[in-house]
Amino acid sequence: MLQIEIISDFDEDELVEKVNYFLKQIDECLIQDIKYSQSVFHSSKENVFLHSVLIIYRCR
Repeated sequence: MLQIEIISDFDEDELVEKVNYFLKQIDECLIQDIKYSQSVFHSSKENVFLHSVLIIYRCR
């Protein structure tokens, strides 16, 4: 059975830490795919970036 995990953060370094932590919890041979995306939201004062990772993995 396939599962997904979506991890998002406004800070790219924090996202990397969260993803690495998640990946340490599962066997790497179970990973099917990893997708990264970045979204930009425009506010009146600044641009806000949201970084997201989608991890597709197989459950035993």
